[in-house]
Amino acid sequence: MFRNVVISLLILLFASCKNDQSAVDLNQPTLSLEDKEAREDSLALVAAYQAQNEIEHTVFPTMETQSVQASAAEDAADDPAIWVNPDTPSASLIFGSNKRGGLAVYDLAGKEVEYYPIGNINNVDILYDFPLANKIITIIGCSNRTDQSIDLFQLDPQNGALTDISNGSLQVDSNSIDDIYGFTFGQDQQQNKSYAIINGKNGRMQQFEIITTPEGKLDLKLLREVQFDSQTEGMTTDDKRGVLYVGEENKGIWKLQLDPGSGDGKEFLTASGSTNPNIAFDIEGITFIEHGENDLLLASSQGNFSYAIFSGSGDHKHLTSFKVGASARIDGVEETDGLDVVTQYLNADYPQGMLVVQDGFNHKGDSLVAQNFKMISWAEVLKKLPQKIN
Repeated sequence: MFRNVVISLLILLFASCKNDQSAVDLNQPTLSLEDKEAREDSLALVAAYQAQNEIEHTVFPTMETQSVQASAAEDAADDPAIWVNPDTPSASLIFGSNKRGGLAVYDLAGKEVEYYPIGNINNVDILYDFPLANKIITIIGCSNRTDQSIDLFQLDPQNGALTDISNGSLQVDSNSIDDIYGFTFGQDQQQNKSYAIINGKNGRMQQFEIITTPEGKLDLKLLREVQFDSQTEGMTTDDKRGVLYVGEENKGIWKLQLDPGSGDGKEFLTASGSTNPNIAFDIEGITFIEHGENDLLLASSQGNFSYAIFSGSGDHKHLTSFKVGASARIDGVEETDGLDVVTQYLNADYPQGMLVVQDGFNHKGDSLVAQNFKMISWAEVLKKLPQKIN
C-alpha cells in the first residue's frame, strides 16, 4: 500500500511517527505529481501508525527470518506457508514467497536453508494427503507472476525438498486473470476432490480441480470463475464445512461455497470504519484455523497494521484484534501481506503452534532493510481471545 513512498521519507516518518506523530510537517510548496502521490501515501502512513496505537492487544515476535533476497526499497516478501514435519515437528519449515524472484525456505530459527529461483512468486500454500500413483503426497503450490502460471511441487517428507510435478507450464488465461495474485488450495471432503484457486488484480477468481495424468503428473481443470468488484488476493478454505473465503482488498472478506457447482453466490462478512474500527483496509492475508469447537478466521488489516480474529463459523463475529510489537531484539510489524498459522506442537518456543506474518517494513535498529517474516508463538495470540473461546 505504501511502497511508492520515497524510502528516505519512510525512514524519516518512521522515526517521527514513533516519537511524535503530531510533529510531522506536511505543508510544502508546489509538488510534482510523483511527490504528491508520495505525500498522500505518507499521510496514510501516519494515519496507519495512529490507528495501530488504538489496537489494545500486543504480541511480540519470538523469531524472525533472514531478509529475502531483495533491496530495502523493494516490496518483495509476501506470503508464508508453514509445513509441519510429521515425524520431527522441530524440523518443520517455512516457505516464503519472494515477488522479486523465487521461493525461500526457512527453518524454525529463521535461517534460510534453501532458495528456489523459480520466478516472481506471489502467494504460496500447502496441500496435504493428495493421492498420486498409489501413494499419498504433500504438494506445495504458488502463483508465479513471471510467466502467469500456477507452480506445483511435490514435497519430500524426509527433508522438505521440492520436485516439480506439473504437467508442463500451468499458465493461466491472461484474458481472464489480469496479473495472477492470490492462491490457495482447498479440499472437498464430501466429493474427495482437491482444488487450486487463484485470483488477479482485476478481481476475477478461477477455481481448478487438481487432476493427475497417466504419467503421474499434475494438471488443472477449470471449473468455476467468479468476478468481484475490485482487486482480490488473500484466500483460505474451511475444508470440513466446504467454505471458501476471499479477501477483496478495499472492501472485506467474502464467503462462498467451496463446491464449484454452487455458482458465484457469495456472502459478505466484514466491514470497516464505524461498523468495526478494528478493521482498516486493505484486507490482505487471511487464514482459517481449526480451534476445537470454536474455529477461527484470521485476517491482516493493513490500514492499521494489525490482525483481526473472527469466529470461523456461524455469524463470523469479530472476537479480537492485536498488533505485533517490537521486542528487545526484533522489530515490530507493519503492513502485512500474507500470513499463516499452524496449531500443532513444534518445539518449546511454539508449544501450541506458530503464526508467521510478512513484515512490510523490516528494521535493523534505525535502518530499513529488506523485508522478512516474523514468527510468533500461537499460544501468545490465544491469550488475547475471549475466555469463553479458549
